Amino acid sequence: MATVTGADGTAAHAARSLLAWAAASGDPAGTAPRTAVVTGPSGAGKSRLLARFVAGTAGEADPAAGGTGASASRTAARPTVHAVGLAEGQIARTLSWQLGRHLGYGPVGPDELLRRLAADPRPVLMVVTDLHRSGRGPSDLPAARPAALVEGLIAPLRSLPNVRLIVECDTPRLLGTEDGLLVVPLEPAADGPPAPETHPAGATAPPAPGHDWRSATPDERERALDHALATGSAHELLRDPGYLVYGSVPAVTAVLGDQRVPVPPGLREIWAAAAPALSAPDLPDTQRAAVLHAAALAAHPRLAEFLRPLAESGPWVTRWSHASRPTAALALTGPATGAFVAADALGRLTRYALADGQALTSLPSGTAWQPAALAPVTSDGLLALDRSGVLRPLLLGPDALLPIGSGSLLLHHNAAVLAPEPDPADLPTALAATTRHAAVGDGLGRVHLWPLDSPAPEPRTTLRPHRAAVTAVACLDLGDTLLVASGGLDGTVTLGDSATARPLTEPVERRDALPTALALADTEAAGPVLAVAWSDQRLHLWHLLSGRRAALPAPYGLRSLALTGDGRLLSAGTRGTRLTRLDLAALWAGTAGRRAG
Repeated sequence: MATVTGADGTAAHAARSLLAWAAASGDPAGTAPRTAVVTGPSGAGKSRLLARFVAGTAGEADPAAGGTGASASRTAARPTVHAVGLAEGQIARTLSWQLGRHLGYGPVGPDELLRRLAADPRPVLMVVTDLHRSGRGPSDLPAARPAALVEGLIAPLRSLPNVRLIVECDTPRLLGTEDGLLVVPLEPAADGPPAPETHPAGATAPPAPGHDWRSATPDERERALDHALATGSAHELLRDPGYLVYGSVPAVTAVLGDQRVPVPPGLREIWAAAAPALSAPDLPDTQRAAVLHAAALAAHPRLAEFLRPLAESGPWVTRWSHASRPTAALALTGPATGAFVAADALGRLTRYALADGQALTSLPSGTAWQPAALAPVTSDGLLALDRSGVLRPLLLGPDALLPIGSGSLLLHHNAAVLAPEPDPADLPTALAATTRHAAVGDGLGRVHLWPLDSPAPEPRTTLRPHRAAVTAVACLDLGDTLLVASGGLDGTVTLGDSATARPLTEPVERRDALPTALALADTEAAGPVLAVAWSDQRLHLWHLLSGRRAALPAPYGLRSLALTGDGRLLSAGTRGTRLTRLDLAALWAGTAGRRAG
């Protein structure tokens, strides 16, 4: 363990020490500790120091502290903080969801977080506050104590060579081992503010089960289950559907981990499916109800029916969900049919009813293959993309035909795959189509636009919207123009069209995550709408005429999307397929207008 030498316990000195440590620990060849611990008694200003560090103002004058700290920007570059975890009242799983969101992975559990970090090429700097106040659930279980979070998450994070941590706690001994630590002590200023009380003396008890939780304060919602544990009524509160919608996600997650607590059948499974999405910050109450309703549809119909009115009062609600049906790719087969085709991981095709998701018939698909995308071009004809980069025709009936231009498309792109030494950058990576056009993305970030109503030996237009491989593409006929949306490994989503033969000057969206699926539709209620699924389990809906965006939690990583003109969104991934009804007018109500490029 190393302690900041010459430390005077002031916030200004601690800030300079942290900035110097961040610069030194970022050197792969250096010997600086990879973990810094900010310690000190309550009221010393630890949280304020870390807030300023995260904001990039550490070392500058802090009027709240009464100091005149010199600008650290003259001596050290401001570090980039990639993730912040607020550990108070959290267990390892719920804190991992926080960190995963900030890192662009989505709300992943500890094992998945560590796996992704180990494979992440970035040097990652994370800040974890109030570690000594972590822990949740029954007091006689390890999860209720901070040591469990240290063992389950903090210690494994410290073992990763590309991870640097700044941890706030009252003593470095909490981390178990003091090797490889830099300790930054803080002392309260003589005239500093008194330490705030987490729960003031004399505070009233939280509401009991059956309360109207919509009217409860945030503090009452947060503390209710903790109080119920102390009084022996936790099982009653967990039978209250209203509390499940409005209550504390970390508290419920921790208590459901105790198998001694009796709960309604299926609740643990429902909560495990819903809780990562429910933990999203600032999720509106109606959307919390919609998330829980979607998870309960198959496992607990009574709970789903209770939640349905509140879920339907929001901007979206799940109509059906088949969690046991992993889907690699799907495509609508025409609005008039009210059906869609889905492919599993082995390329087996099934036609389903759009209204309820029930299987209609199995379809011929040939030998086993690995679907990446399905693109309908006629009522019974599809173009398909294999994960190897091969494009293939799929005829779903004895009289099915493909458009005349599809043959040239298949020959052109499959020639790159069948070359003696194929260049991976030239291989198709994404596919979409209308009845008149097809769009093929490749490993160089290009999107090739093909006419399907006439033969053409080469693409009619090629766009270059990305600096890395295309991960998803969607297209929409608007009169004589083809509107094209594409997502890439560079973390951007772009729009372009066949009339200008170039993408718009700026991406629609740029994020520290990857777009995994796109859908475009000219909707009856809102005109052209773009749906984007991201690798961090976010689903964004863009109103293209105004440039406004609405964000929805995705239940899991999505591989495929399809959007209908009447506002129904079909989504699929490794954990199932579902249909969501969108209230397109309500989705963007109150959102800040922002131009899409």
